[in-house]
Amino acid sequence: MRLSCYLLLLVVVFNFSACTSQDNGPLIPGVLGPDINIQNGKILISVELENIDIPVGLTLPVPKLKNSNITLGPASSNGGFGGTLIQVNFAIEDVDSDEFRSVPPELLPDGRPFPFMIDGTLPAIALHVPKAKDMTFYMSNKLFGFFLPLKLPAEFQNDINYRIRINGKSYGVVALIHPDEHGEGSGLVALLTLDDIRNSEDAQKLLKLSKKYKNTVF
Repeated sequence: MRLSCYLLLLVVVFNFSACTSQDNGPLIPGVLGPDINIQNGKILISVELENIDIPVGLTLPVPKLKNSNITLGPASSNGGFGGTLIQVNFAIEDVDSDEFRSVPPELLPDGRPFPFMIDGTLPAIALHVPKAKDMTFYMSNKLFGFFLPLKLPAEFQNDINYRIRINGKSYGVVALIHPDEHGEGSGLVALLTLDDIRNSEDAQKLLKLSKKYKNTVF
């Protein structure tokens, strides 16, 4: 009986882990990700900056979100350390209160419009976190994500948008923001569409399972 239950658990974990098989977006020079995973009931958004080193790691709270945090530290690859790994641990229940239901329209940090929104504005609370590589977080009951400033090559003259697709299902959007006329303001936007996560049976089962197997990254 124990063996049967164990084998059934392996099948469940394998099938749910397939939900985190993410489609690849366009290649971003010096950047790996963003990658989406699930651990301990939270959604993990990871970005690796290959050409930026950080001497020590640190963990910071995401403002207004009591169960979510940001971790920055040296990245490890090919048996060595180099670059910076940024990981955002997001607890979706943090944005369930009324504070996140009626939110103002926001623009990119430099005042330019979001390229994937019809009117250019994003309905969200915007919070700047200077210690986290000058990231700006956007949050509401409907979405969560961030803008990460990046120095993009000169050939990026247009914004590039693509969907975050996991196992064929859409869970958000990523956008590469081109520099302005002064060569400033470029960066990466990663946003999760929370109703897609709430309404996904696969995602909800995986979030629940990850609370039981807290040390497993799905």
